Amino acid sequence: MKISFFNYCKIFILLINISCLSSFNKNISLNTIESYPSLEENISFPEQQNMIKKIEDTKKRKQVVTYYYANELIRKRIPWKGKEDYEIILRGNAIIVHEKTKIQAPVIYIDPDNNGMIKGKIIVSEKEQGIYLYADGGEYNRNEEYIRIKNNPYMRLKNNQDSILIATKEIYRDMAEKKIIFKEYVKMYGNDWVLFADESIYYDDKKQFILKYNPVLLGKDLYLTARTMLYNSKEQKIQIDQNPVIFTSFTETLEKNKENQNSSKKEKQKEIMYITADIIEYYLKTNKENKGIIQGNVIMQSKTKKMKGEEFVLLGKSLEKIISNKKVTLEDKKENFYLEANYMEYDIKNKMLYLKNHPRLITYDDITKENRKIEQELTANIIERDFDKEITKAKGNVYFKRNNEIAYAEYAIIDEKKEEMELLGNPILKRGDTEIHCKKIHILKDKIEFEKELETKIY
Repeated sequence: MKISFFNYCKIFILLINISCLSSFNKNISLNTIESYPSLEENISFPEQQNMIKKIEDTKKRKQVVTYYYANELIRKRIPWKGKEDYEIILRGNAIIVHEKTKIQAPVIYIDPDNNGMIKGKIIVSEKEQGIYLYADGGEYNRNEEYIRIKNNPYMRLKNNQDSILIATKEIYRDMAEKKIIFKEYVKMYGNDWVLFADESIYYDDKKQFILKYNPVLLGKDLYLTARTMLYNSKEQKIQIDQNPVIFTSFTETLEKNKENQNSSKKEKQKEIMYITADIIEYYLKTNKENKGIIQGNVIMQSKTKKMKGEEFVLLGKSLEKIISNKKVTLEDKKENFYLEANYMEYDIKNKMLYLKNHPRLITYDDITKENRKIEQELTANIIERDFDKEITKAKGNVYFKRNNEIAYAEYAIIDEKKEEMELLGNPILKRGDTEIHCKKIHILKDKIEFEKELETKIY
């Protein structure tokens, strides 16, 4: 999918600025939205004489059991399909129990075909599935086995201690096929995220939502979109395999020199990361570290960084910690370096990098130029870099090249701020045809110090 990176950045910034989650909390609260009577956990009928039981076939199933109950049962003669027939009115604590689905409302009108027109505030509940539907009235069709609610409908889905809320324009519950269809303006709310879609279908057996027509997930410093999303409510996981895109932002602390002063100040700045892949899995678990898994032709790009690979794990509130155990490349325009490795841990927020399995780190004078020049190259078994302190550590089979110098060692520390480097573990410094061996080499800005067992070889 071809996408303009900077256009998406503008969209993301706009969405963050409107503070959708904050406005949601002002309008709808997961803890305060329920204005209905408390739900009864068990189905009970206080007065058996006010109950009707029917066992009849529907269009979809055989011998479906249905109960009708109310404080008052009224039988009323009405014209029906060219003749007279009887309507049943359930008035006062009206209840319909269709198999395991319980419908509660002040008044329900049952027509001669056993279909119900529901008046007043309605609650539809299925305790075993953790499904609770609410609206101001609706309709019940026994023969087709569905409930449709349109007036301010929403659904609360409970999984253990967690709860999500889904608001929409219309909810259609298919009791035979065990699915729920949400039509138009679907908004799904978690504790710290909100998901928008034009349409969604929930399947009871899989505990899964299918969100259609370019749904969007918004969280704190996170924007995720695709053509279609799958959300598993039990695992609280989103799965995408159709052109997924993630935007995530994290705060970097930058050190800038004050004008006309020798001192410096630290300044916080947000950076937006744009991610595309073949498959994305994102976990929405509450009170735990956020986690995303991205696979296949992965590209992660920000204003200053571009990363490529086949599989990554993203961790942290803003997915700012990136882990890959497959081949990865990273180009950083701000730090002027390029790296490749077969294992990487990159903490963007704290500016820490860990590489192993044949890592290679190249620093340029200006990586954005076509005729860029290599300033230094580093390979080792393990490379660690602190971008804030500008210190790089290399361990095992260290190879370092800068200008006309090549160094070999078992351990190296490079301090770029001080322009110093230490080589340990029988290091070798090579200049042209000359090699210098010793126990320790300390390369300073204006001189080189050799310590213990110094040996020089000329070839």
